[in-house]
Amino acid sequence: MELIKIKDNDINKLKLDFSKMVATIGEFDGVHLAHQKLIIETKAIASSKSLYSAVITFYPHPDYIIKSRNYDGYLTTLKEKIEIFENYHIDYLFIIDFSKELMQMPKEEFFNSYLANFSHLVVGYDFRFGYHGLGDALYLQEKLGSARLSIIDEVKCDNDNKISSNLIRSYLKEGQVEQANILLAYPYSFKGEVIKGAQIGTSLGFPTANVEIDEEKFIPKCGVYSAKVIINNKTFNGILNIGTNPSINLLEKPRLEVHIIDFDGDIYGANIEIKIYHFIREEIKFSKKEELISQIKKDQEYCEKEFLGEKHGN
Repeated sequence: MELIKIKDNDINKLKLDFSKMVATIGEFDGVHLAHQKLIIETKAIASSKSLYSAVITFYPHPDYIIKSRNYDGYLTTLKEKIEIFENYHIDYLFIIDFSKELMQMPKEEFFNSYLANFSHLVVGYDFRFGYHGLGDALYLQEKLGSARLSIIDEVKCDNDNKISSNLIRSYLKEGQVEQANILLAYPYSFKGEVIKGAQIGTSLGFPTANVEIDEEKFIPKCGVYSAKVIINNKTFNGILNIGTNPSINLLEKPRLEVHIIDFDGDIYGANIEIKIYHFIREEIKFSKKEELISQIKKDQEYCEKEFLGEKHGN
């Protein structure tokens, strides 16, 4: 995949033949089921016409520049999104630097600068662009015609809600990980380096790995989760705590620490991945250390029952 970052507000300045590309465009935060439908359709059309596939996305998130909602991070960081598009074997990934200048660009100028020369575009029914979002799928239909444009209908989940990044964020804020994972079509995860902590877990008999993650990563509801931990391509069961350690060594802001079940090794400095599956309980302040140890044992039993029959390394 060829990665191209654009900062000068005109993709046509690149020495590329866009007439040989089929492209889809959007923010793609989370790259959830609805996004995946756009990507799959783009690749299918490109393959049928012997053309290249392309994804056009934005960074930072337009919502944060427009200030249509408060900043709360990304379901998928830019690095994670790039990895996902690579896994889909997209030929070209264009990352447009979203700025206040771009936000104020009229729809006609945006179309001519970014979209007009592609052989075919694939967009969602609710895709909007240009100043005040005045450009939409109907405008593209007028400019390109049905031969050069595919519009993907709304994708809904079982409860008839539209699948969206906002819905996934709301599920994660409530600790409803199962619902979020269904809409993502993969477990919500964190990747980061294991760093030195205060060794509180070790003193309790449950050593934990403190994980330093990208500051832009969206953090779900504080509490305890069942998890899978990938270390050097091997998978282990784990108990993830997201929180401020109210019982011992209270922190100012939430952090991630995971107890890796049946694992004994020095992984300081290693990069690991933590996939979360279920919200077990709220973070609790215990008055006695013995109460905390008893609860952690119960959390571990919960995880072991949940993943019963699964083997490490799968």
